[in-house]
Amino acid sequence: MNLVSIDNNWRDEVLNIDLNLGNYCNYKCWYCWPDSNAGTYKFPNIEVIKKNMSHFLNHYLKNTNKKVFDIHFCGGEPTHWKDLPEFVKFLKENFNCLISMTSNGSKKIEWWKNNARYFDRIHMSCHREYVDIEQYRDLCDYLYDQKVVVSVSVMMDPTAWDQCVGMVEYLKRSRRKWTIRYVELIGKTIDYTADQKKLLSKHRARRVSLWFFWRNNKYYRSIVTAKDNTGKKYRLEENEILLKRLNNFYGWECSLGINWVHISMAGDITGTCNQFLYGNDFHYNLYDLDFDKKFNPIVQSVICAKTSCVCNIETNMPKKKINNTNKVIPIYEN
Repeated sequence: MNLVSIDNNWRDEVLNIDLNLGNYCNYKCWYCWPDSNAGTYKFPNIEVIKKNMSHFLNHYLKNTNKKVFDIHFCGGEPTHWKDLPEFVKFLKENFNCLISMTSNGSKKIEWWKNNARYFDRIHMSCHREYVDIEQYRDLCDYLYDQKVVVSVSVMMDPTAWDQCVGMVEYLKRSRRKWTIRYVELIGKTIDYTADQKKLLSKHRARRVSLWFFWRNNKYYRSIVTAKDNTGKKYRLEENEILLKRLNNFYGWECSLGINWVHISMAGDITGTCNQFLYGNDFHYNLYDLDFDKKFNPIVQSVICAKTSCVCNIETNMPKKKINNTNKVIPIYEN
């Protein structure tokens, strides 16, 4: 499959923001990226991030067609930031935001009872080494009852495959019917058998209740399409580009910075791959005390400078293969 373009049904007026809140995590999973749980990056200062995020969002409101901000918190474990509820409440009250988060679900139920109302969607990662699977399943049922769109990603550890499969089967017996996904681990030392890959290719172990989804979902379902060099079009599963190792987009024009930005644990505004944005050879930093004076870029696409794309969302965002890899095409002009 010689792909020349990737497309998605993302709404054009939405900016997706992936905000990595440091690298403190109470889990130390062997397969996790080393920086994700090292505890070397502190959580942000609440006043600085409120001021600078306001400037960032207002820049897009003023200079692009963006009207909605789909903000996703990740880490580390974001629930350990004591100011997270205050920040989420601030965003909800001042901007048109959808708020989601990836969490390992380890906080006590009291935390979720106090804060679930601020979130539209929760992605729960399930890690076989540490999870209390009964408490975890009860928490997902609780979030469902609070009308939060909850989905579970079971990290399918090939060194404990039967245990992971058993966890999936246990979760399927929950009171409520939320989404369960098989998630492939990516790494040089990670390998799966043919039978394991066959199960991973199914991606979803269980779909959410359609009745619940229609009543409570504020998001659109991601539909990924691609075109090859013969002009043939394909409908792809969300994880198919990674699963089939079609994720080399070096030299392609990518919509990073237009449809999606990643804010690193250090505060850099970038791609998950550390790609420079806005036609620059440097990163703006959200935690810079002078951010509101420095951040005033032309919002434009990027030319991929990375040999592989390992973030599932970034592999699926709109992009196309081009001949002139030095040309960046501005989308929004001041």
